[in-house]
Amino acid sequence: MKTISPYRTGVTSFSSSLSPARHHQQQGFEYDSGDYILSLASPPLSSSQASSIVAAALSNQSIILYDTNTGQVTHRIEKAHDGPISQIAFFPWDYQGITGTTSTTTPSLPLLISASHDGTVKVWDAISNQQQQPAITMKLALPNEQALSVSVGYGGTLVAVGTNKARISFFDLRYNNSQGSPRPSGALMGSYVDAHTDEVTQVTFQTIESKTVLATASEDGLVAIHDPSQPSEEDALLSVLNIGAPLRNVGFFGPCLEGMYALTGSETMSVHHWDSAQTVSHVGGGGLRGLLSDAVAADSGRIGDGGNAIDYLVGCAWAQVSTEASSPALHLVAGNSKGDGYLFRMDADQITPVIHLKGGHRGCIRDFCWIDSPSGGKRLITGGEDARLCEWDLSGTAVAAGSFGGGRNTKSQNGGGGPMSGRKSTSGGSGGGVAKGKKKFGSPY
Repeated sequence: MKTISPYRTGVTSFSSSLSPARHHQQQGFEYDSGDYILSLASPPLSSSQASSIVAAALSNQSIILYDTNTGQVTHRIEKAHDGPISQIAFFPWDYQGITGTTSTTTPSLPLLISASHDGTVKVWDAISNQQQQPAITMKLALPNEQALSVSVGYGGTLVAVGTNKARISFFDLRYNNSQGSPRPSGALMGSYVDAHTDEVTQVTFQTIESKTVLATASEDGLVAIHDPSQPSEEDALLSVLNIGAPLRNVGFFGPCLEGMYALTGSETMSVHHWDSAQTVSHVGGGGLRGLLSDAVAADSGRIGDGGNAIDYLVGCAWAQVSTEASSPALHLVAGNSKGDGYLFRMDADQITPVIHLKGGHRGCIRDFCWIDSPSGGKRLITGGEDARLCEWDLSGTAVAAGSFGGGRNTKSQNGGGGPMSGRKSTSGGSGGGVAKGKKKFGSPY
């Protein structure tokens, strides 16, 4: 396992209620008082386009865009929503629906979408709009309905939103110049109301073999796979995975994207073949954090020292994280309350700690994303409850740069962070699933 320090670190915000003197006297307190980074997003990685921009949604309802090449803030959207921002994401590079143009000119930055507990989903053209007004605002239908998750599919023309009312709502962002209506309406097209019985915590579109599917995950412990091209919710349902615990994060992985990983609020992980609704592995059972901690201890020669390196799971990615790796693999990002992060390679028969992310955060990591490195390859961006944004060069060869947005470079500091927030610790069993006789792919591994 390789230990690396951040290439660049910045503090996105400080508490306005404390003087600099009190910040100095209460070491670390400013980080607990600052605004959490709730969600991160980077433009879709593409062989033809590269971007150094990272967007961060903060707990004060603002969105900040950074240029990782320069470390500077490029755009700031103050008070983007009237409630907590649950998720942000970028549109595909080739979506140009806001202007309605059919030109092949590549935009300098894709559009950004944000979902909030205030019941709205907004599309932002951060580059050309300096008035900080959304290009399109979409409103959920029910009273007090909150947008908990969002995903953009079909080249940016369809938006799916998971809500606290156990619904998946769809909004229309198609455009058609020939009809004299260049701007999409953002109209509510309809909702899936039977797939789940509790909050829909994640929705994610994925195009597989030219076919687009939608995965939805919920507090009810179910992952449902849909074909949104079908005319009814019943016809759209492809398979259901019964995870058996409230879900926080799911995603597709594998050479043909045939696998589905699922992370729960009780910090467990399972792997499935989504098309057949078969469970491949309950990774580590209910003791995954202990298993990961033991793997870290064994790698560092500290077996039996009673340490607990892993407190929580952040998310997964199908990625090739080093030049030594011959092909992509499923990787898990996990961490502890001291701010340490760890990257594990999750193979079918082995868990391998690959990288220790040390010295960047002082509290829990909330989200991560990937960007293109100027020298080739990828870099990892992490954001946390300590208000810090950290950029990691996974090769470990780059010389540390300055801080983001003029913040302080805190590469060598250590310290504790606040408790985990927004994560339900719920125990639960695990179950199987049902499928509707679709084509079977191979093993996710």
